[in-house]
Amino acid sequence: MLLTNQIKIARNTGRILSIALFMLWGAFFIEHLSWFFVEVNNNPPVKIWFAQSAHFLLLIGYLLTLKWEKIGSGVVAVSATLFFSYAAGVNAAPFVIVSVFPVMLYAFCWMKEKKNNLIAS
Repeated sequence: MLLTNQIKIARNTGRILSIALFMLWGAFFIEHLSWFFVEVNNNPPVKIWFAQSAHFLLLIGYLLTLKWEKIGSGVVAVSATLFFSYAAGVNAAPFVIVSVFPVMLYAFCWMKEKKNNLIAS
């Protein structure tokens, strides 16, 4: 019973964080797009488009975690690493850790569920 409650709390917290981070990074995404089209005169360099693509995939990953945790978590982990390695440079680690925190919560759930299934067998 206690284990089941821990899993539910962790999973729901992961979902709430996914939504919150989607909104936070989504606001930055929209702001960057508007900046590119207004300030850069519709012609940002190709490397900026690759960074924006990784940023967009990060947002898609958060939404995917709400329905398909494992697929979405993979997308979040890869795209957060790619995007923040480029955008934050040497300061990427804290941004990546914050961004993948829902993934860590989902992984906690998967480990506990697997352990619980092994014990029940």
